[in-house]
Amino acid sequence: MKTVIARYKTVKTQLFQHPFRYDTGKKDGKGRGIWAQIYRDLTWLWQPINFKRPQLDLQRGRDWSYLSATNQLSLNTLNGRRKVDFVCKGFDQYLDQTKWKFGSLKMLQLRGKWYIHLSATTAIPEFEAEQAVHVVGIDRGLRFLAACYDEKGKSILFSGQKILRKRRKYKKLRAELQAKGTKSAKRRLKKIGQRENRWMSDVNHRLTKTLIDHYGSNTIYALEDL
Repeated sequence: MKTVIARYKTVKTQLFQHPFRYDTGKKDGKGRGIWAQIYRDLTWLWQPINFKRPQLDLQRGRDWSYLSATNQLSLNTLNGRRKVDFVCKGFDQYLDQTKWKFGSLKMLQLRGKWYIHLSATTAIPEFEAEQAVHVVGIDRGLRFLAACYDEKGKSILFSGQKILRKRRKYKKLRAELQAKGTKSAKRRLKKIGQRENRWMSDVNHRLTKTLIDHYGSNTIYALEDL
């Protein structure tokens, strides 16, 4: 139930952030068309949200538990409690319950196999300023995705021109599809929006990884308001 509610909240936010724009048929003083927009809500959905891949959320203690002695998962099913083996590559360190505290577990099926997403938390000592090896100020923008300046007076600039051109291309394509207003155009509009979000997330992820690899651990990053 929580998964379904969360998905509807996400879709509601996405709909509101992308209002429906249409041509009013009127002209302004310069002869250009006047556009209007309507903020969308869940009533704009063509059909209820459905989940193509089977998935479920399990609460620790009630629905699932980890058996460290046998390295198995104990799952609560409609046919009673079942113990199952699982493959854990590269994440064995997180199964140490003396260091990590388990939370909820999500199971989902992909290509005939079941996968689990397990949340685990641990307490770490507070970071002291004396431990810092580098102090880096980062200013974000459009012309430069990030402009970095460290304590040694050295700067690193990440050009955003290529990103800017691609975003303009997406903006122009969205405007053309919104002007059409057909069902096929709306479907294409939705796919384009998701594609652009994934692409931008990947760009930000690669930029973040580059900064971490360059400056290393024990670095303090100051963002904006420099």
